Amino acid sequence: MTEDDYMEKVSFIVETDGLLRDYITSVVIKDIKSRIDDKRFVRISSNHIHAALLLKTIAPCSLKDFAAVMRLSKSSASALVERMVEKKIIERQPNQDNRREILLSVDVEFEKHVVFVRKELSAWFASLLDDLGPEAFEKWYAVMQQLNTVMLKKIRKNSM
Repeated sequence: MTEDDYMEKVSFIVETDGLLRDYITSVVIKDIKSRIDDKRFVRISSNHIHAALLLKTIAPCSLKDFAAVMRLSKSSASALVERMVEKKIIERQPNQDNRREILLSVDVEFEKHVVFVRKELSAWFASLLDDLGPEAFEKWYAVMQQLNTVMLKKIRKNSM
């Protein structure tokens, strides 16, 4: 494979990932959000839900790790965290091993909503994967497992 072919395939993956992410944020999460009977969801953006889903995956974590996962600067992540703390989506607690560090996690009462959203997203993905067939599903799953491992290592490495 030539360098141009390789980069063209990489670009396609990036564009498709962006399309998938944008569709999930603008259509799927908005639909899920509309079906949750909790007044807090009126004030919560799809970005906050996305952030809570990511945080649930890596929590407890530092602000630096959260910023890396969200692809934000530390100051932007800090502002986002502040808004999410005010809305009782996430909570901050001191790290027992390093009292100068604050760890972030999803608010205990809000966690049930994150679990619901994740379940609904999984159902949406299952319907998408049904259209791809079992062989494509297994290949995608294997690639995503590897990608998850690599990304979590990078996030943890970059936060040190």
